[in-house]
Formats: sequence, structure tokens, C-alpha cells
Amino acid sequence: MRLIFLLPLIIIGSILLFKLNFEQIEELKTSNNKEFSAFFDKSSDFIQKKLSKMSLNEKISQMIISSVVPENLNENSAEFKKLKKLCEVNKIGGFIFFKGSTIDYTRISNTLQSYSETPLLISADFERGTKMRVSDGALFPNNMAIGAANNPELCYKMGLEIARETRLLGVHQNYAPVCDVNNNPNNPIINVRSFGEDPALVSRMSEAMIKGLQEGKVIATAKHFPGHGDTEIDSHKDLPILNFSKERLNSVELVPFKNAVNKNVMSVMIAHLSIPELEPTPNVPASLSSNIVKELLINEMGFKGLVVTDALNMKGITKYFSTAEVAVMCVEAGIDLILIPLNEETTIDAIESAVINGKIPEEQINRSVEKILKAKEWLGLFENKYVQEADIWKTINTAEANQLAQQIADESVTLVKDDINILPIKESPEKTAFVVISEDGESDNVSYLSANTSQYLNNYDLISSEQFDISSSSYYSYIIVAIFAKVRYGTGKISISQENINLINQLSHIFGSTIVVSLGNPYLLKEFPSVQAYICAYGDSDVSINAALKALTGKIKFKGKLPVSIGENYKFGWGINK
Repeated sequence: MRLIFLLPLIIIGSILLFKLNFEQIEELKTSNNKEFSAFFDKSSDFIQKKLSKMSLNEKISQMIISSVVPENLNENSAEFKKLKKLCEVNKIGGFIFFKGSTIDYTRISNTLQSYSETPLLISADFERGTKMRVSDGALFPNNMAIGAANNPELCYKMGLEIARETRLLGVHQNYAPVCDVNNNPNNPIINVRSFGEDPALVSRMSEAMIKGLQEGKVIATAKHFPGHGDTEIDSHKDLPILNFSKERLNSVELVPFKNAVNKNVMSVMIAHLSIPELEPTPNVPASLSSNIVKELLINEMGFKGLVVTDALNMKGITKYFSTAEVAVMCVEAGIDLILIPLNEETTIDAIESAVINGKIPEEQINRSVEKILKAKEWLGLFENKYVQEADIWKTINTAEANQLAQQIADESVTLVKDDINILPIKESPEKTAFVVISEDGESDNVSYLSANTSQYLNNYDLISSEQFDISSSSYYSYIIVAIFAKVRYGTGKISISQENINLINQLSHIFGSTIVVSLGNPYLLKEFPSVQAYICAYGDSDVSINAALKALTGKIKFKGKLPVSIGENYKFGWGINK
């Protein structure tokens, strides 16, 4: 009887305790955000003293981020000698790392740090995990899969895990998250790298990733400002032009970036995009525009962190300006970090001459370098700029990381259509045909699909589209067409060949149980609208292939919702749960 009287008190106490814990958690989140927000405003005697000892040339050099391919880099090679000179003589601020292994990364990071008097800021493109560049790193699903799962907590955990591996590898800045709103199905470079077409969804997911990265002591970088989602030109090949009004930009493209700035992202990457509404001078991209960097991002939006260009070796820049012109325009625009200039020494000399000649005030250089040094201080690099090299591979690409990646993939796989209710498929006396379309060869993950299909199907033939005889379709109970269709940088390719499109259309007309699984670009359905069933997995990573196979065979439910619209019939948020 006493327990009955005590029960309300217990419930009230539990609610109060939960409320207290929740408020403590929110307070911790707020304090973390305040730390990032106030960081660049804080005065630091240590930084001021270091800055005062630097020559003008040394300060400008801190703004230069050059590139390194750590893979099998030989210390006797001309490339390595150049890198050493950049550290010891030119005293540049840092490097972006590309392809390599964990051993390559830690070795080269430590070696270059040993040559540099001021700690180097090492960066990399780890948008969906270190394996994007590091051969034995962890890999998560593409951002569009994360948008389909629509689970910010998982995205935060992904950011935190990427940060953990990033710091173990000797890297400090991640050029992620992608904050572009991909509302153009023909975008040849963003596509599944975006969280989706809805500005609110992109804001929510990028915010979660920023939080995870920065709580893991990695500088997050919102890119590609002011928005690369509605383009049909790859800025690696030419300069895209966005003829949008300020109203349109404020309601779509800028929304995730404004949110990222408000949530205290520490860095923003500026795209090579021409936006006449914001910068009327022809061929001047956002990355070189004072109107876009200084006026919009810094003054209007109040961003106080590090501003970095997209890579300056891209044709959207090199087609229109010389290396020296780019250097000076970068600084005039308000850039802090000059990424992959075509010639480091030319860049430094051009900026130094502009300062000496009064074209650029030295105070502007000082402000940029102070931010760079403060970022290095926040990272703890002045206390310890080295990382452990021995056995580092044992703590990278862990079982826990792969479990998290699989959970995201499982929640993302999306059933877009199932006109005759054939999913999940059931085993039958007749075989299932698994027809594989892979037009880019070994760069696709076909081998993983081949090796793992037998875990889910017993009676099947796995055949390439080139070898598949359409007249044999009557021998099968189901025909599953798996399409490996990545959007690859520099190719401009967004679809599959007309021959393979014709194959799928023929199949859907003569065979009533054709299922297409897109292991990449989700928009392909518009090429074969009469296919009976269509599934989006948004990528061909191991976990995305696993998720597709599990959902196909009923091992998991289809939970994902489209983060983009596919034509008029399948709008954002659509998805069949079964």
C-alpha cells in the first residue's frame, strides 16, 4: 500500500532527474558551442608574441596550404625535397593530404612536422570517413544516405568517429561537411555528396556532423559556400554560373551555411562559382570575390573563423587568372587559407609585393595569421605536433566504426517503388538473375557484391550486363539489376550508357519482376520509369551493399525516405516502409 502512495513521488522525481540530466547535456552542448564561437575572439599573449616575431614573408607563408600524396613517398624523390623546402625555407602553414595508408599518413605527418618551426596544419577530404583517402581507414555511407536515414544522432556519432581517426592520422582539419543543397538532378559533382535537396534537412545533418567533428578536436569546414548544389558544370573543369536572385540564395543555398555559422563551425570553404547577383564582375568566382567573402560571409553573416578556398588548381580558376593574380585576389577577398596554389613561391611573392606596394594592408595579413595560429593552439599543436606511428592501424577502422556505418546504411535504404508488391523477394525453385551494370570497372565495388550475395540468396546467377542474354529472362523468378553509378569528379558523367538504359527498359516490358537497385546516383529512375521496383542505396560501400541485400531479402525493413525528389512522382520524403 505504501508503494502506491510513493509511486507518484518516484515518477515526479524521475521526471525531475531526467529534466536535470537533459538540461546538463544541453548546457554542455551550449558551452561547447560557445567555446567554438568565442575562440577566434579570445586574446592570446602567446599568439601575439609569436606573431610579432614573424617577418611579413613568414606570415604570408602561414596562409599557404600545399598538397601531398603520402602513398609510398620516397624521401630521396624530387617531390619530397620540394616538400621539405616548403617547410624549412618557405615556412608554409600546412598541407592537404591525399592518397595513402595509415602508415604513410603518420610517417609523412611526423616527418614534415619535424621540418617545420611552426606546427603545420594538416587537412584532408574525409567527407564520409578516412577511407576516402586512407586505404585502411573507416568508410561511412554517402551523405545522401545519411539524409535518407534522417538520424542526426547517428550523423553526430559518425562525425565524432571520423574526428578520432583523423587526429590519430596526424590530420587536424576535415574539409567537411558538404552543406550544398543538391536540388539539381544533373549536378555532375555534388549529387550523393549532399545530404539532400531540402535546406532544413541539410542544415540539421551538417550541424550534427560539425558538432561531432569539433567535439573530437578537428576543425570542421562547411563547403562549398555559397552553394554548389544547383549546377550542371563541374568546377574542376570550368566555372559554373548561378543566375540566382538574393531571395533565392537566402531561401535555399545559404540556409545550411547560415546555420553552420550560427552553430559555430570553425571553417568555411569558398567555391569556384560565378554568382552575378553577388559578384557582377565576369569570371570572378566566389573564392576571389570580396563581395561574397568579406561582405556576405564575414560582415553580413558574422563568420569569424577560418576562410579557405577550394583547390586553386581547378579549371574554374586557372582558366581565367594567373597564379599571381589569384594570390592577390584571394587576400583582397578575405581568404585566410590559400589551398593548393599552382606555385607556392609565386603566390607568396605576389602577396608580399601587394602588401609592400600598399594594395593589401599588412593588418589584414596579421588578422588571418592570428586566426591560423589560434586554430593551431586550439588543436594543441604547440604542445605536441606529433602522432604515434607504431601499430596505428590497430585503432583505425574498428568494429565499432563499422557497426555504426552499417546502422546508418540499414536505416537509409529506400524503397521508391514496388508496383506489383514483389519485395522482399522470396526464394523459389527458379533462379534469381543478378545483373550487374558497372561501366567504370575496378573503381566500383563489384567484387564485394559478388563475394557477399550468397549470404542472402542461395539460388542465383550473377552476370554482367554485357554477358546477360535478355532472351534467357524466362528462366528466372526475379531479375535484379544492380547499378554502380557514381558521380565522379572531372568526368561530368551523371548517368549510365544508353545501351544499359535500353536493357532495363526492355526487361521491364518483357519480364514482370524486374527490380533495380541503384548503388549510387538515385535519380536514375527517370531513365526507366516503367521498371516494377526501384531501390536506392545511395552508394556502393560495403555497408550500403549489405543494407541493400538485407532489405531485398527481408532481413531488415525498408526505412529510408527520399532526401531528394525523383521526377514528379517521387517527391522529397517519399519512401515505402515494408
